[in-house]
Amino acid sequence: GYPNLKTVKQMVYKRGFAKINRQRIPITDNGLIEENLGKHDIICVEDLVHEIYTCGPHFKEVSSFFWPFKLSNPNGGVK
Repeated sequence: GYPNLKTVKQMVYKRGFAKINRQRIPITDNGLIEENLGKHDIICVEDLVHEIYTCGPHFKEVSSFFWPFKLSNPNGGVK
C-alpha cells in the first residue's frame, strides 16, 4: 500500500541522507537543505517530507537530492 505521513517522516528523519557532489551527507540542519533546494522554496526537513508525501511540483528535484535509503532485512524473513 501507500506509505502514510508518519512513515515518510520517520524515514526522512532517521535514515535520510543528502546526495551532494556525489557524496553521502547526513541531513543535520536545515541550512544544508536551503543551500541546495532553496531555489525551489524548500528550506527545511518538513518541506522535504511534504514534497515527497504529496508528490508536489518539485518531487523530482527532492528525490534526486536524497541518497537511496539503506534498509535492514525484515525480522521474520520474506514469505
